Amino acid sequence: MTTKSPKNDIDTIINNLSQLNYTFGENQLAEDEVLQIKNQAKDARGRYGLNAPIGTNIFSFLEQKGDIVFQLQDFKDSELDAMIIKYSAKSKKKYIIINSDKPLINQIFAAAHEFYHYLYSFIGNSQNTIVCTFSKNDKEEIKANRFAAEFLLPEEALRDEVNSFIKFMDGKFVNAPLTRRIIFCFYLTTKYSLPLKAVMYRLKEEHISDTDYLLNHYDEVKQLLLDYSKSDSHVEELYSKKNEYLTEQLYSLVPYLYNKGRLDDSTVDEIIKQFSLSEKQILEDLIKDE
Repeated sequence: MTTKSPKNDIDTIINNLSQLNYTFGENQLAEDEVLQIKNQAKDARGRYGLNAPIGTNIFSFLEQKGDIVFQLQDFKDSELDAMIIKYSAKSKKKYIIINSDKPLINQIFAAAHEFYHYLYSFIGNSQNTIVCTFSKNDKEEIKANRFAAEFLLPEEALRDEVNSFIKFMDGKFVNAPLTRRIIFCFYLTTKYSLPLKAVMYRLKEEHISDTDYLLNHYDEVKQLLLDYSKSDSHVEELYSKKNEYLTEQLYSLVPYLYNKGRLDDSTVDEIIKQFSLSEKQILEDLIKDE
């Protein structure tokens, strides 16, 4: 095995790619691009038999055809949310690596985000790996974020929720008191397992409400939600880092694939470097010919 090179250290890679906030690319996508993403999300839900709300079911449903495998990896103190890789250039199977150091609600969003890359980013692309942060200011990442938000909270479902809400607000969302609009955002966050900031952007991009005020006070609004979560087990689960819906770990999968003849030594070396894994821990589980 080779020695881990500093230039391949995952934290260095991530820090070079990262910004500080979600990037949903306001006004960076043309109308026809947004419409295309809406249709792609609708088609993807239909293809996998998914109806909103999807929530934590996203992991089992996307794995059902056997061409997607989810794995957890703890990238502590990292901006990395997830990445999608194929271990072999010939393999049609893709592995989505989810950062288990992020809250479960982020992991759900990351799964939907990487699903976009699985469906569209590898077409005509020679890349074997796509490293993703929700803040990466890249058009393909903006599309993946927009797809994930639409996939988890479709326009039709959002408008139905809004119509039910405004029945008591003189027919206009903007007429609702600020506290009720905040509670409505919380409701959508918990029901659709969509991060609070993504909910705010969904309301804005569908021209339902200008949520700039809420976005400008995002930290305070989110703190209210976290305070509320102390008395709600579902919200508490969404904002914890525990994911009981995935069990596969990168440390166990790499030796398994090697021992089944799916990986060779050079590929294992590359994975160790890419993910800053413990070489000793991986080697212990490899079956080597003496």
